[in-house]
Amino acid sequence: MARRPDASMSILTDLTEGALEPEYRSTTHRRTSRPVLVVAVALLAILLTFAVLQTTRGAGTAATQRQELLDRIGAARERQGELADRAASLDDEVRALGQDALGDPAQREQLRQLETATGASAVSGPGIVVVVNDAPDAKNTTGLILDGDITRLVNGLWQAGAEAISINGRRLTTLTPIRSAGAAITVDYVSLSPPYRLEVIGDASNLQARFNETPGAVWWHFLAQNYGVTMSISQAEKDLNLPSDAGMTLRYAQPG
Repeated sequence: MARRPDASMSILTDLTEGALEPEYRSTTHRRTSRPVLVVAVALLAILLTFAVLQTTRGAGTAATQRQELLDRIGAARERQGELADRAASLDDEVRALGQDALGDPAQREQLRQLETATGASAVSGPGIVVVVNDAPDAKNTTGLILDGDITRLVNGLWQAGAEAISINGRRLTTLTPIRSAGAAITVDYVSLSPPYRLEVIGDASNLQARFNETPGAVWWHFLAQNYGVTMSISQAEKDLNLPSDAGMTLRYAQPG
C-alpha cells in the first residue's frame, strides 16, 4: 500500500495533540459569574465614592482654614489700626503738654510750624482729594498701580505746593517709605488696598492746576491712556483733617 505523503508528519501530530494530559484537555475555561462581576463593580463604586468624599471633605477643611486665617488677618489689621490711632492720640497729648511747657510764645509758634512740616502733629485745612485705582481689567502687573506710580504722584503733589498729604488715612512725611509687598502697596509698612485716596492740604484754588504741570501728572496721564488706571481730582468740600504720623519718633535733640 502506498504511504500517504503526510505520513511522516504523524509523529509531530501525536506530539502536538498529546502534549497535555487528558485531565487538562478536558478542563474548560470558566467564565466569570455575574454575581462576582456585580460585587466587583459595587466595590469599585464604593471606593470611588469614598475617594470623592475624602476629597470634598479635604477641600471644605482647607476653605474653612483659609477663611479663619483671613479673619485673623483682618482682626489683626483692625487691632493694628486701633493701636496706631491710640498712639497718635497719645503723641498729640504729649506735644500739647510740651507746648504748654514752653513759656515763650515765639518758641511755641516755631515748634508748631516744625511739627506741622514734619508730620509730627495733626493738621487741618482746605485742599484737594485725589483718588486713583487699578484698571478694571487689570491682569498681573498690567493695569495695576505700583509703588513707583504712587511715589511719582506724591512727588508731583509736593512739587505743586502740597503742605500735608495722607494716603488712605496714613500721613506722609519725608521719612515715610512707600514700598511693594507682594501684590500690596505699603505706606509706612502698613499694607493698603485700592482705591488709594490721597487727601492733600494746600491752596485748593491752584493746587490742581500746578499739579497738572508736574512730571508726576504727565506720568499718570500716560498710565491712564495706555493702561486703563483711573485718577480723579476734586476740591475738598470742607477742611481736611490729617492725623499725625504714628511712626514719627524723636531721633535726636539739640539743647537750646
